[in-house]
Amino acid sequence: MKASTSKHSAQAIIGMLLLLHSLYGIAQERPNIVLIFPDNLGVGEVSAYGSPRGITTPNIDRIGEEGIRLNNFNVEYSCVVSRIAILTGRYAVRAGEGAAGNGMTLYEETMAERLKTAGYATALFGKWHVGGPAWEGKREPTHQGFDEWWGIPGTSTTAQNTMFDGFDPKLYETSYIWEGEKGSPSKKVKPYDIDTRRTIDREAAQKGIMFMKRNVKKKKPFFLYYPMTQIHFPTLTHPDKIGATGAGDIADAMADVDHNVGLILAEIKKLGIEKNTLVIWCTDNGAEMRRPWRGAAGPWRGYYNSAMEGGVRTPFVAMWPGKIKPGQVSNEMMHEIDIFPTITAAAGLSDPIPTDRAFDGVNQLDFLKGKQTRSNRESAIFLARQGYAMAVKWENWKLWYYYSTEEYDPDPDNLVRLFDLNVDPREEFDMKDFYPWVIPVMDSIMGDYEASLIKHPRISGTAPDPYIPPALGSGEPVQVYERSDRETLGPRSKALENPNFSGAWSTKEIVSTPPRRGIKPEPMPTLGSGWGDEIAIVHEPDTLEVERVVFVPREKQSPVRYRFDLNGKTTENPVHIGRSWPAPKSTTKWDGDRLVITTVYSFIRPKTKELGNSSITQTLWLQPATRSPWEPTLVVETTRHAILNGKPSTNRTVYYKGYR
Repeated sequence: MKASTSKHSAQAIIGMLLLLHSLYGIAQERPNIVLIFPDNLGVGEVSAYGSPRGITTPNIDRIGEEGIRLNNFNVEYSCVVSRIAILTGRYAVRAGEGAAGNGMTLYEETMAERLKTAGYATALFGKWHVGGPAWEGKREPTHQGFDEWWGIPGTSTTAQNTMFDGFDPKLYETSYIWEGEKGSPSKKVKPYDIDTRRTIDREAAQKGIMFMKRNVKKKKPFFLYYPMTQIHFPTLTHPDKIGATGAGDIADAMADVDHNVGLILAEIKKLGIEKNTLVIWCTDNGAEMRRPWRGAAGPWRGYYNSAMEGGVRTPFVAMWPGKIKPGQVSNEMMHEIDIFPTITAAAGLSDPIPTDRAFDGVNQLDFLKGKQTRSNRESAIFLARQGYAMAVKWENWKLWYYYSTEEYDPDPDNLVRLFDLNVDPREEFDMKDFYPWVIPVMDSIMGDYEASLIKHPRISGTAPDPYIPPALGSGEPVQVYERSDRETLGPRSKALENPNFSGAWSTKEIVSTPPRRGIKPEPMPTLGSGWGDEIAIVHEPDTLEVERVVFVPREKQSPVRYRFDLNGKTTENPVHIGRSWPAPKSTTKWDGDRLVITTVYSFIRPKTKELGNSSITQTLWLQPATRSPWEPTLVVETTRHAILNGKPSTNRTVYYKGYR
């Protein structure tokens, strides 16, 4: 009996050993993942992208040379929301509307948690910044998938707190560098001040190296998340890099960033794991904006904390020898939310993403490998942490729903703007009147997002843990942008008989009342009539000529005029807008005392590159005056018809007659 039992025990042990060996072998087939994520680092800081500071970043450049470099990589606009997005594969506002102050709930599943299901060792060395102010003991990295961590829980800005005259350590808590392991509370390591701010990234790199060594020795696949603190304000570099470039603090900090990347790459080579390690280097936001440390956004305009391209289009390079085709450079769109599903696909997970919630990322692995030239992403939306839409990108177009920039803006009331980013990478010339067909496409993208909020309601920024999501489909309808065409149009006003539309017209109403104190209400965002805010019209019996009134210093362009035949003939109105494009074709007809103008625009279908047609209808009438100066007003009702399953829109614009 005992012998039989011993035999069965021995067989069980042998079976278990064989099973473990089998699982061990499977685990070893999974690649190691290294994700390096610097802070507030714009495209213009990396030499491969054309650094204006005249410095070189050979280690970062090498990743792109031996793999792929992207010119259209997009991120969220600020630190906290960007880190939530990259870790969860979701637009950050889903994880906590207004969540900048409180971080994300433990309901969110990070890529580290998903990789843990496949046996990965996981570590974070650097900046966490998604746990909110009450993170300690509640929302630490070890609570969301990381076996160990070392670094700062919040922003680098706090490193300078002790420099301020008003800082009293008896009244205010000093910032610290922390460390922690899963299953144990995190503990303070040392103060985070100006001195340790200079050395934190080097120490984090060294800890990352030790982490890789330990797990290679164990033959265990690992996920190393290295969220650097550079080149976030205050941009003070490691002591051995001070003055190294002769080009200032940011350039010196970039030398340290590149050096630390080099340390990681050298160790990967030394350990003999290059061919089994996917390395991704990308940044959380665009250029640092606070002087004296002013970042470089390359060809784009704007800085982080803005949805300008300089704030949301950042550098990205990736390498995986033998898997990612070397020497690739692509202008295709990718977003940081795509990194989660791309990494889990690379790791060979059978269930690469959570399916019980809205998930915005798409798997880009075959695109990065060079197996396909097109990205799996056509669009990306940019949302403020309060939940409203700032902008949406589709193909080479960018539509602002609420234009905002920290730079000087000569037309601050123009909140809705469309940019052709290939023609105008600096977002300087509003094209919404010249490419009206783009707007319905953008609106449909935003409409799909709004619909998703009914199925999966957004989490409140103050939601406690544990968070229990509401039932699917229980969300209330949400409008993430306001615009005049979203309001219900009332009945058309009376049209004056036998109208003559001649005159100078402006959308700015003549107001004779004195100015009043108080906060002025924000203007309602609007698409306008399609002709601009100031126009001059010459109305003859057989023709109507509309001229856009534009005064721009140092410009030498012919006037923008639209001529319409009132006898049924088709007219063409070519306009120089940066592309050689078929001229729009217009026809007119009278509907009683209202003039209806239908204009057909050409567009190129993104997938087939074939030419298609879209149309816009403008209906004009004069409505009677209701008060002094007893002048009629011009109403233009504009309908932008949909293409590509887009969302049509109709709005009315009222013009007031100018002085004569």
